[in-house]
Amino acid sequence: MSEKLSGKPEKLKQGNATKMADVTTANFLVEQIGGSRRPVGDMLLTAFRELSKRFPHRDDPENRWTERRLKAWRYKESKVVEHFQMVELYETAEALRAARNEHAEYIAKTSRLRQMAQLRAQARDCDVAP
Repeated sequence: MSEKLSGKPEKLKQGNATKMADVTTANFLVEQIGGSRRPVGDMLLTAFRELSKRFPHRDDPENRWTERRLKAWRYKESKVVEHFQMVELYETAEALRAARNEHAEYIAKTSRLRQMAQLRAQARDCDVAP
């Protein structure tokens, strides 16, 4: 409607929104990688270490993971998230999620085994007359 009045095409607001949505998604993935229950500095440092360990980019220094890049996304100083960065963030977050689930299953299984062992020990103690 405003295009008809002014004669200029109206800019879509979605152009910037898409970039900010990418940054928001990247921040969410960084929180998943770094642990969202930690202080922000520790979370970013942990995420940086994990990403740089998994994807060192030794041959391409411009695309190396830096703590500064993660901070720029966190504090909305940068609106740019490259496709390869989003893929690496997603792969790392998924791998860590799977590892955390596996660890939680291990903890639950060992807890059940410990309870069974304690119940058997108690049952044996009841069998013996004082």
